[in-house]
Amino acid sequence: MPNIDDMTYLNTGWSGPSPKYVVDAIKSRLEFESFNCPTSPEVLESAKQITIESKALVSDLFKCQSDEVLLTDNTTDGINVVLNGLPWKPGDEVVLCDLEHPSVLLPAYNLQSSKGVRLRIVSLNGNASHKNVREAFSSVITGRTRLVMFSHIQYSTGLRMPVSAIASVAHKVGARVLVDGAQGPGHVELDMNALGVDFYSSPGQKWLLGPDQTGALFIRRNIIPEIHPSRIGFGFSSNFNLQGRFDAVTHSIDKFSMSTTSSPLRAGYNAAVKKILKQDISKIEQRHLELATRIKTGLTSITGIQVLSPYEGSECSGLTTFSIDGMESNYVTHKLWKNYKILVRSIESHQAIRASTAFFNTEEEIDILIEAIKRLAKKRKKVALTPIAVKGRKKKQTVGFRKVGGAQ
Repeated sequence: MPNIDDMTYLNTGWSGPSPKYVVDAIKSRLEFESFNCPTSPEVLESAKQITIESKALVSDLFKCQSDEVLLTDNTTDGINVVLNGLPWKPGDEVVLCDLEHPSVLLPAYNLQSSKGVRLRIVSLNGNASHKNVREAFSSVITGRTRLVMFSHIQYSTGLRMPVSAIASVAHKVGARVLVDGAQGPGHVELDMNALGVDFYSSPGQKWLLGPDQTGALFIRRNIIPEIHPSRIGFGFSSNFNLQGRFDAVTHSIDKFSMSTTSSPLRAGYNAAVKKILKQDISKIEQRHLELATRIKTGLTSITGIQVLSPYEGSECSGLTTFSIDGMESNYVTHKLWKNYKILVRSIESHQAIRASTAFFNTEEEIDILIEAIKRLAKKRKKVALTPIAVKGRKKKQTVGFRKVGGAQ
């Protein structure tokens, strides 16, 4: 990994550091376009092939069909395609929970104010069991529920949701299911049929380690006609004239396609997805969990620390959220970076700190974080901190996925 050998990077849940193979793919494509004219037949045709390849790769990643894949700019982009495209009626209900990212909450709030949709918000503990989550959602899903939306893995506490169980309850009343998959691809194994979802929106820059402004939205094929494009581009019609007559595309996911996109970024995205597909994702996931368990075990022995994430079981993920009594989360993240070169994220809604454990992290780095938190917790009434000695820190792998939990 470039540029992270002199730090402890535990923030892949926000954005993963792109490996050299991703950077090289972007650079190579950008140079090809620049040196061969951006609108030459060779450049245009190869750009088309990159798009086709992107959809094919994502279909392999999602275990779905390529004609069910829409390439997007990010997770929020895909969520908005669905929410702004469904034909809402006043009184329709949307069910979601209070652990969600603002990119789920705010589009839902907008529906409430602009379409007269009623929101039913489930209150969950950040470390709730799958049984409790399923029961909580079941208690508010009714015949008026039009959509159930929630994150596959909650960004706030790392709680992995029982997706298929919630989807089953929603489908019994005819509701659609939209999943925010921001923390899914590259983190856990995916199968759209097994999950039973209707929509799954995801990014490229997190656990896939791809570039910003890349992502994909899954829409189940038979539901595509239900969603109307809220933004109209070249994919909306293949037959139109200057008198305003046109034949709208209804059944193809291409109807959501806009105009110019960045082929270099998509080339980087493709490189990221290809690398993941060559690995055993179950072993990658296991590595994430092993390191997360190491964090939790170390933190629970420290006075003044509260671990907010699930501790064990199928509810766990590679995200671990914790708080330090009497300390604001922004202060803690600032001190960890300034004094120890440890990069984590503040979860302000919980006044907590979140660490993301990815395959490239090491046990040594986890121990460095735990020692830093231990020192910080002991001095939580003071301001100054003393740096931890990190001599002998092992250099990280520069080529991703060479070793994941002992697997090649």
